[in-house]
Amino acid sequence: MFISRRVLPMAAFAGMSLCLAGADARSTHPAASGSVAHGAHAVLGIEEGAGKLVKLDGIATNIFVADPKVVEVRAASPDSMFVFGVGAGQTTVIATSRSGGVVARYTVVVLPSSYRASALRRDVGQQNPRVRIGTGADGSIGIEGTETSSESAEQALEGATALVGKGGRVGDYASVPGSIQVNLKVRIVEMSRSLVRELGVEWQSVNALGTAAAIGISTSNPLAALTTEQSAFNFLSRFSAAGRPVTVETVIDALSQDGLIHSLAEPNLTTVSGQAASFIVGGEYPIPVSSYNNNINVQYKQYGISLAFVPTVLADGRISLHVRPEVSALSTQGAVTLSEANGNLQIPALTVRRADTTVELGSGQSFAIAGLMQDSTNMQGLGLPFLGDIPVLGALFKSSSFQKNESELVIVVTPYLVRPVDNESMLHSPDDNWAPPGDLDRIFLMRQNIYKYAGKKNVARRDVNSDAGFMVE
Repeated sequence: MFISRRVLPMAAFAGMSLCLAGADARSTHPAASGSVAHGAHAVLGIEEGAGKLVKLDGIATNIFVADPKVVEVRAASPDSMFVFGVGAGQTTVIATSRSGGVVARYTVVVLPSSYRASALRRDVGQQNPRVRIGTGADGSIGIEGTETSSESAEQALEGATALVGKGGRVGDYASVPGSIQVNLKVRIVEMSRSLVRELGVEWQSVNALGTAAAIGISTSNPLAALTTEQSAFNFLSRFSAAGRPVTVETVIDALSQDGLIHSLAEPNLTTVSGQAASFIVGGEYPIPVSSYNNNINVQYKQYGISLAFVPTVLADGRISLHVRPEVSALSTQGAVTLSEANGNLQIPALTVRRADTTVELGSGQSFAIAGLMQDSTNMQGLGLPFLGDIPVLGALFKSSSFQKNESELVIVVTPYLVRPVDNESMLHSPDDNWAPPGDLDRIFLMRQNIYKYAGKKNVARRDVNSDAGFMVE
């Protein structure tokens, strides 16, 4: 027996040609169990990974396979062949005689392996017993039933697609009962405390020629220290030496400053399970950018409160969240100052609080996804050598400053499974039943807000329990 390969362009088959020279031709492939099929033109069905022995109606010298990725053929004898299922799909096998006549023509359908299909049915059935997996004669797979969530539907579809392989067909007939929507509530809370203490004595000696020598915190003009914003208390005294053109000026510098910053941002956003959603509340500030030929272009950068997240509702009702909250604000710290013909141009910097993570939790449960505690202390002392080291009296020849900053940041997320309401009155907004006050109410009655109710002539008073302009929850 000799084996040769050739391609028939007229038949458009990419295959192999098997020339059977004797009746004792044997297959070199291990034999597999299978039934014998007869007929000049028939449909042959086998499973992926299985094989069948096919009996031909005559002696064949050439066998052509249209798609070797679906079927492989080995000669068993001059009038029989062994067909192996390689991959799920459908192809054509033609056997011809020495004279070129067609001995047999088969449409071979390779079905997915029943073992893999059973494994898919078992896996999908464990996740959702109401979903069924069926296989077709052409190798296609159908998904039927009711999915508990969009995630389980996606997993079943991915498993079926992997089962049929490339080029296979998957029919998704399963339904998901209603789209599941997720509302995400994010709380970004920051507390920042600062403490500044400064105390010192400045000495400045000015002679008649205008030269000066300073001790302590340097001040070119002692009177200027009295007008600085940072100095809470300054004391200026002058001493003159009789008969000598020397004036000695001392400045007692004292500063006590306490600061507290409370920042709260609480954005809310709703989207469908599996879909991304984002929003931003803030603004854009211009940034000059140099371009070709010394031209100046303006680019804008966003700042404010933003939230972006992608929720996925799992089969057990839990929610997987990929969330990215951010709070940014303009700041003079780190700002860049550019010089121009009309003066200096200051480009502000941004202070940013941002988190990007993925968590899993149930509806109504909260999770602290990020937190930061920062504590910094800065102490500085200036003084005259030797004199500043004298106990008690040394305090007159030195100055010291102390600064302490503490900040704490926490970001908490809480998702909710939500559904739309049928009654619009169940939803409330901050301006419900609100009316702007008139001059009489605002000036004489000190009423900052008025709430009117339908069907009532009397106006209910609901004054703000704090300074005007602030809302207290």
